[in-house]
Amino acid sequence: MTTEPRQTEHGEQLYGAYRAVSLLAVASLVFGVLSILTVFSWFFAVIPLAGIVLGRLALQRIRDFPSELTGRGLAWAGLVVSLGLWIFGSTCLVFARYREVPYGYTALSFESLQADEDVPGEKIPLAILDLEDKKVYIKGYMYPGRRSMGIKQFILVPTIGHCKFCSRQLKSTEMILVTLAGDLTTRYRSHLAGFGGKLRIDAEQAARAFGGLPYRIEADYMN
Repeated sequence: MTTEPRQTEHGEQLYGAYRAVSLLAVASLVFGVLSILTVFSWFFAVIPLAGIVLGRLALQRIRDFPSELTGRGLAWAGLVVSLGLWIFGSTCLVFARYREVPYGYTALSFESLQADEDVPGEKIPLAILDLEDKKVYIKGYMYPGRRSMGIKQFILVPTIGHCKFCSRQLKSTEMILVTLAGDLTTRYRSHLAGFGGKLRIDAEQAARAFGGLPYRIEADYMN
């Protein structure tokens, strides 16, 4: 609570009008400080967006009820910090994304490999078909096999949950057969890993909803 000075008819100042600090303004500043988490994942981008919305709402409420609420400075601080850290975090994520993709390779995601359900008969997106025989880069998880060292060929899947004991069967387009080129070999990794190389597409395999391997990468790069 703060005290708002007011004057009598003789010019004397009296203190007695109390104004509450806007909780929306305080919440905006808290979300603004937490917005630093945006540098770690796009998932946290909702935090600065919430800070911006709360800051705007706080300013509006304070403007509508000036005799009851205070905290305009807190609201502006929360809004500015949220916006600034959102821009900073997003820039860091974009920079990190493109820095890990080797020069001359096109970055892909497993989502981009899936057919559009609104396009009748589509098995493989046209944008992906245009990348056949071109170098691509994608991150995923190695499907556990019999070997753990000296691996030359394996299946890459979108999440770590896709293992031998999963209850949900993987769609054909959710798997990529990766073959390491030349003398390259790798060990089994349980964490997210990136692989790059020439993309091969087998349209007949894509016609099989399950059990096919329409996507293959002849990998000459991994990290």
